[in-house]
This record gives sequence, C-alpha cells and structure tokens, in this order.
Amino acid sequence: MASSLISLAKDETLEGRQKLFAEVSKLVIADLNERSSKELDLFAEVMLMLYGNSDLDDRLHLAQKLAPSAQSPADLVLRIAKDDVKVAMPVLAECKLFTLDDLLDLVAQAGEAHMVVLASRKDLPTEVSDALAQRGGSAVLRALAGNQAAKLSRETMHKLGKLALEDSALCDDLVLRPDLSPAVCQELLPLVNDDIKKRLRNIIEGSFSQEQRDQIARLKVLRKTFGEALNTQDIGSLWREAERSAVTLDELMILLLQDGRFNHAIELLSARGRIALSALKDAVFNGKRDVVLRTAAKAGLEMPAFALLAKSRCANLKLPAAQGAEWTSAYVKHVAEAAKARQSRCDDFQARRREKSA
Repeated sequence: MASSLISLAKDETLEGRQKLFAEVSKLVIADLNERSSKELDLFAEVMLMLYGNSDLDDRLHLAQKLAPSAQSPADLVLRIAKDDVKVAMPVLAECKLFTLDDLLDLVAQAGEAHMVVLASRKDLPTEVSDALAQRGGSAVLRALAGNQAAKLSRETMHKLGKLALEDSALCDDLVLRPDLSPAVCQELLPLVNDDIKKRLRNIIEGSFSQEQRDQIARLKVLRKTFGEALNTQDIGSLWREAERSAVTLDELMILLLQDGRFNHAIELLSARGRIALSALKDAVFNGKRDVVLRTAAKAGLEMPAFALLAKSRCANLKLPAAQGAEWTSAYVKHVAEAAKARQSRCDDFQARRREKSA
C-alpha cells in the first residue's frame, strides 16, 4: 500500500490527484477511531491539499464517514461543510465538532440549501436559529419551524408567526412545536388569521392534546407520501392503495374532506359501512341522521373524522354549523350506547355459559 501511495503522489495529473485522495481517504477512515492525533493531523493536511482536485463521489464518501465520528479532524470537516450541498449535507446535519462560532460562521457564508440542512440539526442553539431566521428564505424558515428540537427565540417565533399567515405548511409545523408556550401563542394571536387563532387558543386553553398534535403531524406526512395516490377519482382503487400504504379509514376520510371531496368521502363511507351509495346519499342530504350514524359506526369511524364529516355536510348544504355539532354529539352518544349494548350481550352470554357449567 505504501509503495502504491508513493507512486500516486509522484503522479501530478488530475487523475493521479483524484486517485491519491481516494486511496488516502480509504486508508485512514477504515480505522479512524484508532488513529493518533498526529496521524489525523497529517491526514487532514494531505486531504486539504488534494481537496480541490478530488472527485465529488469520493468527497461524499469521506463526508459520510467523518460526520458521525468524534475523531474527525475539525479543519477538514469545516472544509467539507462548505462544499457542494450534496457533499456537505452529512456534516452539516450531524457533525458534533462544530463550535457555536463555527456554526455562526457557516450560517454567515452559507447559501439557502446549506442553511436548510443546518436548520434541521438536532442540537441547534438559539443564536444559530436566530441567525438562520435572519438570513434564510422560506425553505429555511419552514425547516426551523419543523425542527422541534431546535431552540427558537421569542423573536424568531414572532417572525415565523407572521409568515404563517401566507404559508400553511409553515403554520402546520409551527403549531406542532412543543415549545410553543401559551404566552407565545398569546403574542402571536394578533398576527394570524382566524383559522390559526383557533389552533393557538386551543394550546392556550390546554385542549390541544398531544394526540391531536400527533394526528396533524401524521396527516402532514401522509400528504407527502400518499398525496399522489389521492389524485385518483376511483374510490375503490384509492381504498386498496390506502390499505397497502397502511392509511386508515379515518385518515383517508379526513384527507378527502380537507380537499373538499365531500361526495367522494360519502362514497368511501358507503363502501366501508356496507350500505348502498344512493341510500347513504339520501340520508346525508335529507337529514336522516340515524342512518348516517349507524353507517359511520359500522365502518368504525372515529369521532374526529365524523366531526369533520358533519361539519363538511353543513358547509356543503349551507346548513347552520350548530347542526354539525349536534350530529357529532349524537354520534358520540350512539357509539357509547352501541358499546354498552355489546358489553351487555357479552355479559349475558358469559352468565348463561356459567349456568350451563353449573
């Protein structure tokens, strides 16, 4: 190995420099955690000398190996962090060697793509998130809002709140943050629209549960991973795809209703509730509440999804919103009574079995 490296070192062509970079890189990172400080310093010096003539794929491989290691030479890691974002991404996202000053310097020199990656770091201190919020564009701000581990100052929270007026994706991420305190929510209220005000008031009043936050986060992920499948108008095909993707009935109903596809939601409910579509449509549009309640319960629809269905019905039929609340309350009562009846039948059956045994 030593003789081949010496031969490569004598080759001053671009191809020779690239091969030398690749071979030295492989040699050192194979036992990176066992290298002495002197060896690592020499390694970094050689890599930095050859860096400008190295191949992108070799630099990417080096970055991936150095990023998680506490033994990595700091100067070399900093050089990688300023490389093409494809190469820099591993160290920008997870390298623990950067000091606060290093991170601030990187933000000051970075382009938008590099700042987006920095904004995703799990150990992002307030000073760095503030610097990113000041320099970054909408993609950086979305990344900050969505990084629940990042520490955000009150000023950055305010900036995100203002931008949430025109950026629904950023807004969804912002209201899911665990550090969005009631005090911050209160300060954001004058800056946001009515829909966001409702969410913030829920947090202020303590009624926005972790379960609700998790559901919103889950639906946001589904929008990205399952969104393309939603484009189909064939509800049977859509449900089969949902089952393959582990999307529940409630999640699919909510996605359809959020997209304003009220008739498709009814079609899906008729299939899962095993009732003729014409009969269910008649019940929905003509206010035959009991039929709708029984169908939803048979399909196993949870209360949040039913509540959105009832609300959407009122909006589509130009009915008072109070009627949606009444239907939702009736559904909660219907499901509870059905569960109680099932338990009663089960108890009766068990009692009869004990009598026979006796």
